[in-house]
Amino acid sequence: MNKDLSISFEFFPAKDETGQNNLWLSLKKLEQFSPKFFSVTFGAGGGERDKSDFLVKKIKNKSTIPAAGHLTCVDMSKDEVNSVALSWLKNGINKIVALRGDVRTKNSKYVPHKEGYINAADMVKGLKKLGNFEIAIAGYPEKHPESENEIKDLENLKNKVDQGADKIITQFFFNYEKFLKFRDRAVSLGIKIPIIPGILPIDNFEKVKNFSSKCGTTIPNWIEKEFAGLETDSEIQKIVGASIACDLVKKLHAEGVDEFHFYTLNKYELSYAVCKRLIGDKIATQNKQQKELYA
Repeated sequence: MNKDLSISFEFFPAKDETGQNNLWLSLKKLEQFSPKFFSVTFGAGGGERDKSDFLVKKIKNKSTIPAAGHLTCVDMSKDEVNSVALSWLKNGINKIVALRGDVRTKNSKYVPHKEGYINAADMVKGLKKLGNFEIAIAGYPEKHPESENEIKDLENLKNKVDQGADKIITQFFFNYEKFLKFRDRAVSLGIKIPIIPGILPIDNFEKVKNFSSKCGTTIPNWIEKEFAGLETDSEIQKIVGASIACDLVKKLHAEGVDEFHFYTLNKYELSYAVCKRLIGDKIATQNKQQKELYA
């Protein structure tokens, strides 16, 4: 495996002190892989937004790894979004993941805030005018669940890119061929910015099935078979999940993909296992060089 593989990790604000401690432990464990950034999801509602803002700034102040804060259009005015973004910029944080965001009420359709950004493309345009932000956007190898079809979905992606987005991070997927086809279609539309696959190592198959059904991700039959009979064996599920994620990254890397974004769910073990297997030689070399430097 190429030692120049680049990675990043996503976290979300924890709900309680125990969760916060586990999150920070996971983040510190994953620091050793020298990721390009740690991203932090943006919760709906004032209290959740404050937690997101706090975590982004904590990473900036207490980690050696850059922080990337998510921002969404849902239930926020332009002034509110801009205020958060400028606060981050003032604190030396210029990486943003710009998303439309999911609606808070089940089975309801997205409606833009009357004083807010219309969608992610509109937000990208606004943020680029606001400051020197490096902006990532979302891409969907199997199209966004609300899109009419793949063509409309790609047109929306192209619009976000045209407004100034710097990179694309995809929704998680399990069929590498779907990603490659998505990448090819995007390139054929003139999209030239990096397309980074989102990787979700499976540690609880039932939960991941639930996630997948909501975001339109297909779970191949062969993965269903891999987890058959393991419903009560969480440890074996994790081993299988790490192996599947590792194989997926290897297949994509063989097709020229050299950057990956891991959805950690605030747990380090599976992402750690995958990265250790894939780029462990890089870490060993860095540690040896540090020892020699201070010998």
